[in-house]
Amino acid sequence: MKRKDVLKRLGYEVPASCRVRMIVDSDAKNEADDQYAIIHHLLTPMFDVRGILAAHFENKSKNSGASMEKSYGEIQRILQLAEIEDVPILPGCRFPLRSPQDDPTSEGVEFIIREARRSDPRPLYIAVQGAMTNVAAALNRAPDITSRITVLWNGGGPYPQGRVEFNLMQDADACRAVLESPVEVWQIPQDVYASMEVSLAELAARVRPCGPLGQYLFDQLVEENQLSFHSALRFRTGENWTLGDNTTVAVLLENQLSGHWYQRPAPRIRTDLTYEENPHGKMIRVYTQLNVRLALEDLFAKLRLVYGQG
Repeated sequence: MKRKDVLKRLGYEVPASCRVRMIVDSDAKNEADDQYAIIHHLLTPMFDVRGILAAHFENKSKNSGASMEKSYGEIQRILQLAEIEDVPILPGCRFPLRSPQDDPTSEGVEFIIREARRSDPRPLYIAVQGAMTNVAAALNRAPDITSRITVLWNGGGPYPQGRVEFNLMQDADACRAVLESPVEVWQIPQDVYASMEVSLAELAARVRPCGPLGQYLFDQLVEENQLSFHSALRFRTGENWTLGDNTTVAVLLENQLSGHWYQRPAPRIRTDLTYEENPHGKMIRVYTQLNVRLALEDLFAKLRLVYGQG
């Protein structure tokens, strides 16, 4: 089924002039919330989702090269359950960059370059929900596209000090390359994406009833919770989860007068993944909070409208 036909189940249309081009870049099999973010992007009519890229969840101390393929397979599964057949899925890079200047290629990297160069006056947003590798490789390979895209970066530690954070840790050199390039960046750091918090009971009541897709979204999250929980994880209590990747929907869904962000010079990223002030860095947008109610209720409502039973 075509995505536009699935979206008809929402029962409303949005103004054509509000629609923005979007590429979603996801390490979909890394844990259990990426799947929620993928479907949220697909069920948001203001997004013209041009494609979904599979990202690795490797780092330089652990580089089997198999994680990107796992993400690719998981994205295929989500789109099949979502009954959407016409959104391209592209394999991305299998490994982190070897240096900030590295420019490996992949179908996903070439797709970013082609889409950025396409003659279209609308903004092109790239929602980066894992490692920055695919975007950095595209920018390094084709510097002319830097003025044509906006990178929504779900990652990095809290300001001002920063700290070890998973998405940054996967490919710090790629993040350095993007921060040092002229491309526009909207950063949602760890303390902000951590606010996208739900309980398992909430997901059981609001997501699980939404057809085979809702059942899968719920079941795979509960399974991951059983497998990966330990008391040292500050994100989790055992009965909650953070839908942190849904922030790349939230920043475009909420109004731009909310005052939830500020401009600051892009920092340098030290080897320990903390931030070093860089007064000469380009200006980036950094979010300090989000309209969590709006984002989560929007997700739950769209799942019910499109896949709910009765």
